Amino acid sequence: MPREPVHPIDYRYGDPAILEFFTEREKYKTMIEVEKTVAEVQGDLGLIPKEAAEVISQFAKKDVDVEAIKRLESETKHEVAALVSYIEKNCGDYGRFVHFGLTSNDIIDTSNAIIIQKAGAIILKRLLNLIKILAKKALENKKTICVARTHGIHAEPYVFGLKFSVWTWEVSRSYAKIKEALEDMRYGKISGAVGTYLIMGEKGIDVERIALNKLGLKQPAIATQILSRDLYARLIVEFVILSTILDKISTEIRNLQRTEINEVREKFVAEQVGSSAMPHKRNPINCEKVSGIARVLRGISLSMLENIVLWHERDLSNSSTERLVFPEVFGLLSEQLVTIQKVIEDLEINKENMIKNLELTNGKIYSELLLTELIKRGVSRKRAHSIVSAISDKVEESKTHFFETAKQHEDISNLIKEEDIKNLFDQETFFKVVEKIILRVIDESEKIVGKSLVN
Repeated sequence: MPREPVHPIDYRYGDPAILEFFTEREKYKTMIEVEKTVAEVQGDLGLIPKEAAEVISQFAKKDVDVEAIKRLESETKHEVAALVSYIEKNCGDYGRFVHFGLTSNDIIDTSNAIIIQKAGAIILKRLLNLIKILAKKALENKKTICVARTHGIHAEPYVFGLKFSVWTWEVSRSYAKIKEALEDMRYGKISGAVGTYLIMGEKGIDVERIALNKLGLKQPAIATQILSRDLYARLIVEFVILSTILDKISTEIRNLQRTEINEVREKFVAEQVGSSAMPHKRNPINCEKVSGIARVLRGISLSMLENIVLWHERDLSNSSTERLVFPEVFGLLSEQLVTIQKVIEDLEINKENMIKNLELTNGKIYSELLLTELIKRGVSRKRAHSIVSAISDKVEESKTHFFETAKQHEDISNLIKEEDIKNLFDQETFFKVVEKIILRVIDESEKIVGKSLVN
């Protein structure tokens, strides 16, 4: 009886579109493709018989027998040796030319690069979709007035579209960094045991270049028995930075969904249950999932940094780490992207409560506008700050409105007409400036990702 899944990535969190690239079947198919491609090039360059390359190439077209390879590995205790033995047994006398002049990591690192490019393309696609949705939401909410908070305290009037704009720019920059890191991961390696082409000789350099080009990869300037692991670490770190940006977005939504704030809510479907005990609950569970996954991924990044440091021309301590890290990071990051995209698309925005919250401080949120007006009219900054601070304290004590209290203050009434006090906050002027910021963000983000974000 097959064992049931143990890891939640197999049944709860993993993105199937990504995880299919990290199955044993896909891994072995890719490894065989690398062996086949190298054999074909070696045959063309006269390093192995042309007939041997043809036989190996024909065998590579067949469906891979994963269980047969695993049985051989149980004997050899070596995955690539088992794979090579599997190919050799099925290629007759010419099977001895499989893996000619190669070492295990020629196959592992090169197949890793191929798989990572395929999975990375899906990450970039999901990421671009998210950027477009964020930009769209920014424009849709360019006049949605709300509260800006610093230190968790009401600061000044704000526009909800600016939150989406900040996220658009952050995620766009992450897109560019990940794309660049994926390109750095486009290196393969076909240079033998410690990277010297010892068995293939000078032709080995051409074998590597041609074979990697056929596989859609680049030739590295140098490798030891493995490619330098800073390439792997950089990609994973960029993934984790993106994951943390998604955590930031989720945390903001979670905070704004608090009962006391109630400015946004995740969509809640008819049959959904918020709590088994409290029927009234509507919890931001999707954002909480995104934040929780980010904690896991941040921890994973450390192991990839440690993989940069290996003994001499290589040791095997990186291998087990990478077997665990790649499916988890790719699968979980994609899960985050799919989840947060759905949250943003369906986000319920409570504009009425945003206005209500804006007035919780009885107008004190406009204090800087009054401060600046006093400075314009000749009052020193220190004196102006003292006056407005005293007015704010009085508002807190008396629960009167900020502008009502201000117009009764002698220092204010002597300098500013009541009508001018009321007109200090001109929303239309404010909105015009905000729209320019949002359009600037979209323009800069389009330059970064190299694609149009809005129609």
